[in-house]
Amino acid sequence: MLAICYGSQAGDRWWVAYMTLLFFCLVFSLPTGRNSICGYRSCPATNPSMLNVHLVPHTHDDVGWLKTVDQYYYGDRNNIQHAGVQYILDSVIDQLQKDPARRFIYVETAFFYRWWRQQSQSTQRIVAQLVNEGRLEFINGGWCMSDEATTHYSAVIDQMTLGLRFLNDTFGECGRPRVAWHIDPFGHAREHASIFAQMGYDGFFFGRLDYQDKARRMKTKEMEMLWRASESLTPPLADLFTGTNL
Repeated sequence: MLAICYGSQAGDRWWVAYMTLLFFCLVFSLPTGRNSICGYRSCPATNPSMLNVHLVPHTHDDVGWLKTVDQYYYGDRNNIQHAGVQYILDSVIDQLQKDPARRFIYVETAFFYRWWRQQSQSTQRIVAQLVNEGRLEFINGGWCMSDEATTHYSAVIDQMTLGLRFLNDTFGECGRPRVAWHIDPFGHAREHASIFAQMGYDGFFFGRLDYQDKARRMKTKEMEMLWRASESLTPPLADLFTGTNL
C-alpha cells in the first residue's frame, strides 16, 4: 500500500507554482553524458562578495485533496478548487525554452508521469534536454509528498521507490533528486528525515512548524540546521542538512 499523498494548498495560491527564496541553488549532483551539465556546476554564477539570492519557482500540486487526482490534473470541478496541473507543465516547458537563465523544480512524480506519457517524442526530447542542462530539476522524487503522521515506513519507502524508479529509468543520473521536499505536511517526523538521509539526499526542506518554534528559530537564526535524525544510527549516517520554509 502506498503512503498517503498529503498536503494542503494554502489560501488561493492554487494557480501558480509557489516561489521561494533559497540561498543556494537546488540542482542535481553529477553530470551525465557529453552534453549534460546537470549538477551543482549548472548553478548560475555567483558573486562571492555579495549575498546571492536565487528565485526558484516550484510546484506544490496535491495528489488528491479537495478533488480527485483526475480532477486536479485535467482542471475539472474548478468550482471546488481552480487547479489544472497539466497546464502548469505545459507552460513551464514553453517558458524554459524562451530563456536559458530560467530554472524550475518539479516535485510530484505522479502528475509528471501522467503528463510525460501524453507528450510527443519531440516534446520528450526537449524535456530531456532541459533536465540534462540542469534547468528542469526534480526534487523529492516520490510519487507524492508523504503524509508524515500516520503512514508506516514501508509505505513511505514504496511510494518513494515508485517515483524515483521512473525518474531514473527516464532521465538517468540527471533525473536524480538531491533535495527532499516536504513543504506542506502538518507536522514532521524524525523518521522521515532519517529515511531521506539514508537514501542519500543532500538536504531536506520542510514547511509548517509550530509557531513558537518558528519564532524562536528566527530570533536565534536557526532556521537552518543539521538534523541528527536517529539516536541509534552512527553519525553521520542519519544526519541531514535541513532548512525550514517561511
